[in-house]
Amino acid sequence: MPRRGWTTLLLLPLLAQNPNLPQANRHGDYPLRTDHRLWVVVDSDRQGLNCRWSPQVPKAWYSPLAQWPRTDIWYWPVVRRFPRGTVLKANLAPSGFAMIPDDRGLPWLKVTLGKDNRICLVRANRHFIRPR
Repeated sequence: MPRRGWTTLLLLPLLAQNPNLPQANRHGDYPLRTDHRLWVVVDSDRQGLNCRWSPQVPKAWYSPLAQWPRTDIWYWPVVRRFPRGTVLKANLAPSGFAMIPDDRGLPWLKVTLGKDNRICLVRANRHFIRPR
């Protein structure tokens, strides 16, 4: 058997071990209830994938008592851009899930920006990100 064939046979069990990757629905949106942590940017926009945040969101955004502004996230300011191939780390606070819905019910991924629970939101659709 050629070397490539052996390599494929040896890798199949490893590839099959991660069946729990989130699957996009027929519209390309990922489920709201996922705790998957690592994602990769696949957006082909040369300027990168927009990550949005509203200055009206309280600093303690993760608090159950936090008063969020309207979640028309698509119109929030862009605070960061991630180039294609960037690995994003999801923030699972406070509910244990990585996604939040906007005012249309569409999922957005909470992306960790470093310390102090800073995050921004990217659209959770297979045209922009994929689970890693």
